[in-house]
Amino acid sequence: MSKPAFLNQAESGQTTLFLQMGGQGAPWYKELKKLYDSGEIKEFFDVTLGAIEQEAGKVSGSLSLPHGIDARKWLNDESTIPSEAYLSSAAVSLTMIQLTQLAYFEATLKQGWSIDNLLKYSKGSTGHSQGLISMTFAALGFSGKEYYDALALYTKYILYLGYQAQKAHPELEPTAADTALATELGLKDPAPMVAVLGANHDRIRQLVDATNTTLPADKKIFMSLFNSPVNRILSSYRSSLLAFYKQHKDVLVAEEIKFVFLRTTCPFHSPLMEGAVAPFEEDRKRIGFNFKANDMKIPVYSFATGNDYRELPELGQTLTRDLLVSTLDWEKPLTPLKTLQPTHIIDFGPGKTSQRLTADTLKGFGLDIPILGMANAKEMKAFTE
Repeated sequence: MSKPAFLNQAESGQTTLFLQMGGQGAPWYKELKKLYDSGEIKEFFDVTLGAIEQEAGKVSGSLSLPHGIDARKWLNDESTIPSEAYLSSAAVSLTMIQLTQLAYFEATLKQGWSIDNLLKYSKGSTGHSQGLISMTFAALGFSGKEYYDALALYTKYILYLGYQAQKAHPELEPTAADTALATELGLKDPAPMVAVLGANHDRIRQLVDATNTTLPADKKIFMSLFNSPVNRILSSYRSSLLAFYKQHKDVLVAEEIKFVFLRTTCPFHSPLMEGAVAPFEEDRKRIGFNFKANDMKIPVYSFATGNDYRELPELGQTLTRDLLVSTLDWEKPLTPLKTLQPTHIIDFGPGKTSQRLTADTLKGFGLDIPILGMANAKEMKAFTE
């Protein structure tokens, strides 16, 4: 296999990289199916699907996974996949989105980039929401058996994280009342997270505060993700988010503010998920997920603080809390780009959402850095040939 042109440029000092992985809410099946059917990363799928199968008996049939998680069957036979709503449920989607982005990572490593070279020429990295977990795996820089052993543990980690998240927020589906109100308001598929697009954060906070005065103390709305100056996510119960829209519909329409529910079944990045932290810690310890933050080979910047994860005394507990409870501010992990000045950002998907969010943030910084998405065949080819 010939050496990628990008690698030659990196070795000559012309190219430097920044790595990122995307977050929740992306449709994953078609992308993962294509990677699976290619047969090019068979060992990856043997390990990850095997890890799911090892744990499936402990979680299938539960409130979190009432129809199980037979990922190998779904990938072998598209006619067996459950409904889109079930594929979007927390325990399924978190697990399978991680598989998808790490499959892109593995596919990149099969196309002339070794993990050592990829990290050697990367100035830093981050991940959006659950993508931060995947990025810590990449940053550990394992190879050989150690790589696949860690891959199995990361697969079990994310499966149990989704499982415990749904147990803590057991509203897997909208209630009849939620569905009726959504229909009345002209909305579809109410979920516990919603993108509110347009206006600035202060304006949306005013509206959230106004609705929160009418809600019970345990059903408040939280501004949970700040994706760009005009893009943020609200997390709460479906009923609370519908109440927000009903109260402010005229304002949202008049000010051209969009209101779009996400494909998820838990209010991530909010205090409403606090109940999942302690139960998941027991799972994390049981499966032996105890990687050390200071073993990572490159900086991994936190979306909660902007700090390098390598400075932490441990890894697993902070990752858990950051996904479940911590507020995400996408400017924070990208601020180092102002000084790092890589020539390219490499995005491992899934989809294009994280590319778009980063492009918006770079524009606000006054930076123009090309972003190559490995979920795009043309862009992966450009990076690996």
